[in-house]
Amino acid sequence: MSTKMQRLFSLMMAVLMMLSLTACGGNATSSTPASVSGSGSESGEQVSEAAKRLEEQKELNIMFVAGNFAESMQKIYADYEKEYGVKINYTILGVDTYFQKMLVEMSSESDAYDLIYLMSPQFLQYASNDWLYPLDDLIADKSITDDALLDLDGLMQSSVDAQRYEDKLYGLPVCSLTTLLYWRKDLFEAAGLDPEQPPETWEELREYAQLLHKDGVYGVGMRGARSAGGSEGLIWEWPMVMYSMGGDFVADFPNDMTPTLNTPEVVESVEYYADLLQNYSFPGATTCNFEDITVSVQQGDLAMWIDGAAIVPNYIDPEKSKTREEDVGFAPVPAGPEGRCAPLNVHSVNIPKNAKNKERAWHFMQWALSEETLVRLGTEGNLVTVSREAVYNNADFIEKNDVGDGAWLNAMRDSLANYAMPQYRPLNPEWPEVADIVSNYISDVFAKQISAEEAMEIANEEVAEVYREAGYIS
Repeated sequence: MSTKMQRLFSLMMAVLMMLSLTACGGNATSSTPASVSGSGSESGEQVSEAAKRLEEQKELNIMFVAGNFAESMQKIYADYEKEYGVKINYTILGVDTYFQKMLVEMSSESDAYDLIYLMSPQFLQYASNDWLYPLDDLIADKSITDDALLDLDGLMQSSVDAQRYEDKLYGLPVCSLTTLLYWRKDLFEAAGLDPEQPPETWEELREYAQLLHKDGVYGVGMRGARSAGGSEGLIWEWPMVMYSMGGDFVADFPNDMTPTLNTPEVVESVEYYADLLQNYSFPGATTCNFEDITVSVQQGDLAMWIDGAAIVPNYIDPEKSKTREEDVGFAPVPAGPEGRCAPLNVHSVNIPKNAKNKERAWHFMQWALSEETLVRLGTEGNLVTVSREAVYNNADFIEKNDVGDGAWLNAMRDSLANYAMPQYRPLNPEWPEVADIVSNYISDVFAKQISAEEAMEIANEEVAEVYREAGYIS
């Protein structure tokens, strides 16, 4: 086993250990956070002040990015409004627009929002820029925190740890996401392929795509859009090809930040990815995001696709999709010469530093991420990946989300435990800028404006300059 794969294997095993050590959810029977009260002591007066602020805060301004959590929460947040007499101003924006707006809001120290939604790459940028409010004091204040309901130990600890920065906790995880390979069994069979045997390697994936790409059927779908804040588009999916082919962003993160984007392995991964999207995918694939892949799946003309595990309900919704659940196969992503590598992205809810209603935002967070509410989001809504292992054992949740007779859940757990990379991207405050540089040049390759070798040479130089200015390299 190569040194790189030894490191990757160690990281994968770390994820497995952290997930396996996660405790089950608490025994709370109500999703109602603690009542507010205080005592006459000095600490009690402080608690009482927090409780008083909570009671005075009757409005909550929430901005979430479009996705299963936001759309599922939209169906039930009125229950919180009714129970607590609070007016919630609830806004959902598409991923590109959302992160552009959030960057402006946070950098200008706006107080417009009390609760926001982040992903792993943005979290570090926001925390390091002092744009988020730490939760530690809120958790310690028992006049506004119900420990049984919060059940911090019941959340997946690897995901909780991903919300820490400089020994402070800045958010709570909604879910941990990875990516899967999906294929249409009926289209495989029509093309003479074994419907129960997906491609095991990236080269096999290309060969299968070549066979399937005909007669109005598109061979494969993967994201081709430029990066949006360092997480979406091609920067979410291309790295798994790069890593499995032996490439990396830097020499040895975080010890040696010398960029390695111009190595033969990285160049080969870009050429491979471009070939798939240019020649064996649907029109517009080189600029597509997950929404576009979903549309192609729903239209019934996509034979294989690689995308997030959480998007499954949209693929097989009988009211929207021509693709039937029984025709879809689920598996971890293909392997390259260096093995199988999958993304890991922790999604979270966070309180901005300048939020006007911090105590109310914290109160809502406890309610929203309680076991009871997460079960509702997964049964009444479409949240299929959650941050509490106990939810996966809930009978109602299992009945609603038993996709493919358990094949989806098994593939997702296999990927998270064995292939998802905790350090999927070299995350530091400069990452969003680095991601934009890399994805922009790869996008130019997709558009046939420049060769992969030239593009990655220039990208390597520009990323090196970013890291020099940050003091990581000389």
